[in-house]
Amino acid sequence: MARTLEEHRRRVHEALQRIPPLEVMLEAAAGATLAEGLIAEEPAPPLPVAACDGYAVRAQDVADATVAAPVTLVVSHDVRTAGGVPRRHVPRTAARIASGAPLPTGADAVVPTAMTDAGVARVAVSLAAREGDHVRPAGSDAQAGEVLVPQGTRLGARQLAVAAALGRPRLRVSPTPRVVVIAVGGELVEPGTSRTGGGIPESNAHMLAAMVREAGAHAYRVGAVPDERLALGSAIEDQLVRADVLLTTGGLSGGREETLPEVLAQLGEFEVDDVDLRPGGRHGIGAIDVGGDRRVPVIALPGPPVSAAVAFETYVRPALRAMNGETRTERTPVKARMTTAVTSPSGVAHAVPVALAPYGKDGRAATPVGDLERPTLADLAASDALLLVAPEETRVAPGSTVACLAWED
Repeated sequence: MARTLEEHRRRVHEALQRIPPLEVMLEAAAGATLAEGLIAEEPAPPLPVAACDGYAVRAQDVADATVAAPVTLVVSHDVRTAGGVPRRHVPRTAARIASGAPLPTGADAVVPTAMTDAGVARVAVSLAAREGDHVRPAGSDAQAGEVLVPQGTRLGARQLAVAAALGRPRLRVSPTPRVVVIAVGGELVEPGTSRTGGGIPESNAHMLAAMVREAGAHAYRVGAVPDERLALGSAIEDQLVRADVLLTTGGLSGGREETLPEVLAQLGEFEVDDVDLRPGGRHGIGAIDVGGDRRVPVIALPGPPVSAAVAFETYVRPALRAMNGETRTERTPVKARMTTAVTSPSGVAHAVPVALAPYGKDGRAATPVGDLERPTLADLAASDALLLVAPEETRVAPGSTVACLAWED
């Protein structure tokens, strides 16, 4: 059965349902996706605070201070960052203050220590101050109710720092999906190994596991599994305990010795489709019930490496990011000017590897890499992006502006 790329994309999105959110400790949240926005409950800082170590003053009291004629003030008290409710400032005095400490009520400026004689009982100020000098106003970091990190953000070091600054020991996150990657084929061997009769080094699962991680999920790569019913069935069943998604590659061409569709159909539901996507190959989708209400979706990709990469990029990656709870699931298109013509078969979404180069002042130029009909894995590695030619287009003219999907965005 043949399906359009859009139909298959929709089915894969529907299959990869989000895992219910849960609360985790702050230190365990790195890499997960925020399930609810981080909102400032009060202004930050809640009061005006000193932006540097120095002396809190009224600006009018030191308005005439110069190096030649410093203004001397009595030091009323010391202000620390954990000093509690600020004291009221006494006019014509200075309060020695630490960076980040709240200003005494009535003070409106801070004179840096370097602009004084650093006095303890009395201080000589040699710099005139204006209202607001070296003061961070209340709410300058965040206003009450402000969303500091929106829902759907993948949590990294900067976002975790915001959560910690808000005093959040736990965060509600969408759990990171666990994706088991299996390459199927009796001809496959692990890179660096050999066997009697030779073999083909297994590359797809290595590539797909890296693509899964880049998409924000956990990847568990299984060594190459021969296309034999017992070995394949056992390998799949062994992995279900740690899989939120099962991603396979190979074993779908319909040959007499290829048993993947039969094994998956016995374990659950599975069907094989021809998808109108080039580079081509057969694609599969299904699910395996593993007890209770837990159901592991199965996405089967073609065996040719370039076809597997294109399939992952066009329909697995966005679905996996949506499953991860991320709001931005698609890559940001890169606009570029085509340097040569590209012909494409009618009715088929055609993925063309392209190299990007600077063009003009701020533009990009896109040049196809390799054979348009049969790009190799080396062509894919040499490319910077994919140009996805729509099914209704049969030719992309040189000089036309196209939208490319950069491998790294």
